Amino acid sequence: METVEIIALSALALSLLLLLKVFSLQRQLNEIKSDLQGPNIGPKVYGSSKPNLNTPPSSNLDERLRLLLASGKRIQAIKEFKKASGLGLKEAKDYVDSLERGQY
Repeated sequence: METVEIIALSALALSLLLLLKVFSLQRQLNEIKSDLQGPNIGPKVYGSSKPNLNTPPSSNLDERLRLLLASGKRIQAIKEFKKASGLGLKEAKDYVDSLERGQY
């Protein structure tokens, strides 16, 4: 075998290995997407970045959120508001941000 043939076969083998890796990564990506789009996720909320709250959340919830913010537990505050309001993550984050700034 000549050197050129050896190089060509090596390149072909490497290409096949890379192709297999790409297929494996695509499968993993699809699994992650299906996990994120699971049955527990409600409808997505589109529109303004501020939540439309015709009835403001209870003052107990706001009080609890302010306590969490004062304790440095911002993520926990966002999670609690998201769960209590049923809004999406971005809307919950926007609400907690505005609560932190004193707008609500």
